[in-house]
Amino acid sequence: MSTWISDLRVALALAAGLALAGCLSPPGEAAKPAVRQAALGGGAVILTAPRGYCLDPRSLRRSGGRVALLASCESLTGTPGISVLPALMTVSVVPEGDAGAPSPEGLARAVAPARTASGGMRDGLAHVQVLSGGEAVLPGGDPRHWRGARAVAGHLAGLALYAPKGSPLAGPEGRGLLRALSDGLQAGAGRAATRRRSPFAGLFPVSN
Repeated sequence: MSTWISDLRVALALAAGLALAGCLSPPGEAAKPAVRQAALGGGAVILTAPRGYCLDPRSLRRSGGRVALLASCESLTGTPGISVLPALMTVSVVPEGDAGAPSPEGLARAVAPARTASGGMRDGLAHVQVLSGGEAVLPGGDPRHWRGARAVAGHLAGLALYAPKGSPLAGPEGRGLLRALSDGLQAGAGRAATRRRSPFAGLFPVSN
């Protein structure tokens, strides 16, 4: 088994802790301003949230700018806005190493023994649908969820999408939202990535 897959599995727990700690505004909490864009990886990568979704700034603080949690702007801010399907998404970045570009096959190996389906590549994004484990990250969530990976600005970005049980986003519609999340990644003006031997360490800080 390649080193990056082993490192990836170990790293899956980081954002699971962030997600399970809760990123949605509790009932009655004062409204918070919407955060639609943030820098990751020391400013090397800029993430713009898909339409109707926002970033939780607490996730950025807790992870030292390596991991962003996203959900609907309504749930995070407590303010009515654009109506979108509920979802919990994560984006994490690590410096790109020398193990080659991510692939659907590599993602499938990384989440094994969980079964996968609907894998593919589009515009540099490798993605797979994982058929189990989503409910462990999102309470009341569908076991099915989506994982993706792509290179951006000398970094590797790991993406994940979780949705409530029975949501269309747990099925084919989730692939479209994952692609929209990927499209929101672009190069920033921060420091260049430092190449290292285990490039995928920390790529998917969400448990399977």
